[in-house]
Amino acid sequence: MRKLLDLGDRLLMGIVIVTMAIIVTTIAADVVGRYGFGRSLIFANELSRLAFIWMSFMVMPLGISRGLHVAITSVVDAVPLGVRRLLFRASAAMIALLMVVVLLGAWVSIKGRSTEMLNTLPVSAAWFYYPLAIGAAWSIVHLVVQFIRGEPPVRVFEDETMQALP
Repeated sequence: MRKLLDLGDRLLMGIVIVTMAIIVTTIAADVVGRYGFGRSLIFANELSRLAFIWMSFMVMPLGISRGLHVAITSVVDAVPLGVRRLLFRASAAMIALLMVVVLLGAWVSIKGRSTEMLNTLPVSAAWFYYPLAIGAAWSIVHLVVQFIRGEPPVRVFEDETMQALP
């Protein structure tokens, strides 16, 4: 199971890297075109925004899988291990339920926007909602695994810098 989770995480990290490259390249080309040649790329705004949304929602499950999202643990750290595991499972279940709601909302939005085309790109507006659905679904997978294990993932620090992938 761990290998499957790692494979999925590496796929999402690859998508994050590609979308970051798209953002940087598109914006740089637009700036050079606008100030160097007096013409901007007509699709730069939509493409960079679409890539940013993909990047943001592909990174969400990666943070969940590594426990990198903001966590206030003062109460949890003060209780015995058995209670701590119970609290962790309860919070993982609630977050998974929230991710189910997000996934369903994304599905409704995808269905509603699939016929609406973007102004400058030959894709439908549903492409803004696909990463939300993918990120929510993969987050649910990680949360279910964490619920079964009963303990949060260990945060990895190296010289005050968190590692993105093992």
